[in-house]
Amino acid sequence: MRTFWDFVKADIQITVRNRQALFWTFFFPVLLMFLLGVAFGQSGSSTTKLAIVDQDRGPVGAALVSAFQKVDALKVSTVAGESQALKSLRNGDYAAVLVLPAGLQQRLAGGATQLPFYYDNTSLSQAGTVTMVTQQVVNAFAEQASGSQPRFELRSQGIASSSFNYISFLVPGVVAMALMTNGIYGVSGSFVAYRQRGVLRRLKATPMPLPSFIGSRVLVHLFLALIQAGLVIAVGVVAFHVHMAPGPTLARMAVLALIGSGSFVSIGFFVAAISKNVESAAALGQVIGTPMMFLSGIFFPMDNAPAWIQPVVKAMPLYYLANAMRDVMIKGFALWAVRWDIMILVLVTGVFLACSVRFFRWE
Repeated sequence: MRTFWDFVKADIQITVRNRQALFWTFFFPVLLMFLLGVAFGQSGSSTTKLAIVDQDRGPVGAALVSAFQKVDALKVSTVAGESQALKSLRNGDYAAVLVLPAGLQQRLAGGATQLPFYYDNTSLSQAGTVTMVTQQVVNAFAEQASGSQPRFELRSQGIASSSFNYISFLVPGVVAMALMTNGIYGVSGSFVAYRQRGVLRRLKATPMPLPSFIGSRVLVHLFLALIQAGLVIAVGVVAFHVHMAPGPTLARMAVLALIGSGSFVSIGFFVAAISKNVESAAALGQVIGTPMMFLSGIFFPMDNAPAWIQPVVKAMPLYYLANAMRDVMIKGFALWAVRWDIMILVLVTGVFLACSVRFFRWE
């Protein structure tokens, strides 16, 4: 056990003395978040999402939904129930909810009809835009369908949601990205370097068990993960006034940081296991890490990405870590609410650890 802690101490000292490692581990994520926060921190979500609850389930309701789907300014989703749609609205998943009541055909012929319309009143500019566009669409549809003056009116009601601005979206994503880069690039590069220098070969001839050596590396990276996450979150809260959800949010974020870091450390060990030298490890790490960095919704939401790339997005572990961290940090979700994200990250850890053991080479 004393040897194990000696290795932990040595790894920490090596990291502290490596200025390049310190830059990429701690300073770069903060710098990236600061630059993006200054440039885009005041802007809201790039997508205006409208949920439609079609209680009519007739030709008029279907035609009206189709009319909304043709509007480029809106991303329209159909939701089965009004209560489910309002819950999603309060969670910040939509900008507004439009309810199409039953019997639209009869209502259209009988006179003016009010359509229940709920909007997120935490962003006045977004609320004004989505209300105006929705009113224009229903007016044009009613006039075209009836051949007379508009017969549909919005019965608007504002609802406060837990929606968040861009910097609040960005901070958990940058935390997840930092954990990924430290896990994949940090582990793979250092472990392959140990193999090239003959450190692993010499360890094999000593009484020091390999699990203790690897365990010390994992422990150091998990410790760095907590520091990374805490530093990025602190800068977001202090510099950009990011509002964290009440409750044990920091403790939940720490748990997610450890789980997420474990996933990417296991990927880093796999890269190290199959790489012949530092150069090939760096190249393979870039092949794995770069697509995740840009396709996992770290910097911008991927909801508007083409349908053909959505399966690729959802195959990336960074996507689940970033989503879980946003739900916990900003929306105040408990860990149980993001259990499927956690299960996928744990599964990734198990798969890549098994592959690492299978392809591990001492020299």
